[in-house]
Amino acid sequence: MTHTRPVFFSRVDGWILAIGPVTGLAAVGMALPPALRSGATAEVAVLGIVLASTLILPIWLLLDTHYTFTADTLRVQCGPFCWRIALAEVTEVSPSRSWVSSPALSLDRLRIRYGRGRSILLSPREKQRFVEQLRQQCPHVLVTGF
Repeated sequence: MTHTRPVFFSRVDGWILAIGPVTGLAAVGMALPPALRSGATAEVAVLGIVLASTLILPIWLLLDTHYTFTADTLRVQCGPFCWRIALAEVTEVSPSRSWVSSPALSLDRLRIRYGRGRSILLSPREKQRFVEQLRQQCPHVLVTGF
């Protein structure tokens, strides 16, 4: 018997969709002419690094940002980055519009407080269903601001 784990994908704001490719293309556009003029291996290597960091990473983040509930943890995946939050440590969930860097691809966010003064910002597409799932698995959680 398989047990399905609730998975919630990140909401994605349109401006985030635009910012990644525009930044990447601008960086490549600035790095490409000098690399081609010099023909040196080092410049081509730098161009490869710039391309990877400004195009590939944002695409990875866009395609792989989600939040998964297990029996005792909330697993947050954002591209190559991963957080595991013990559900027993979650104390509060509240809405947020903070611009702080986080594994949330929208400004329509939830602040999850856990542990000793720690918090993380998430932006599940199905925010209400996410909060309901959190309440179900963390009956002690304080839900504020809704």
